[in-house]
Amino acid sequence: MLARGGWQPRYARVLAVASDGEVGFALVDGNGDGQELEAELWDWQDGGWTAGSSSGAGGLDWLGAIHAGWAERAHFAFGRALGADFVTVRLDEVSYRVPVSGLGIWVFVKAGDADERSELTLESRE
Repeated sequence: MLARGGWQPRYARVLAVASDGEVGFALVDGNGDGQELEAELWDWQDGGWTAGSSSGAGGLDWLGAIHAGWAERAHFAFGRALGADFVTVRLDEVSYRVPVSGLGIWVFVKAGDADERSELTLESRE
């Protein structure tokens, strides 16, 4: 995944990934130092993952409880929940239980038509 996304595998690390159908989402630490994270959407095409859109997500030390967004084909969210094993996010009246990594990072993606009118919120931490 790192090499396909243009990252230098010696330095970069994938903090968390999620997928739903043919859409994936990854939170990547491009330099391995936690200073500049990238939020990336991926597409499943021709039997493999292809890097899609990417945007800066700030530093690991400043990562909040939830950051949510959307692209034409998916809603996504990510955040930090130190000490939790799971978080529950809610998108358009449906709740989803999402695992939290050992670093306290979680990511969520839901494929489908997406627009800014949908509300994606953090309901709880477990």
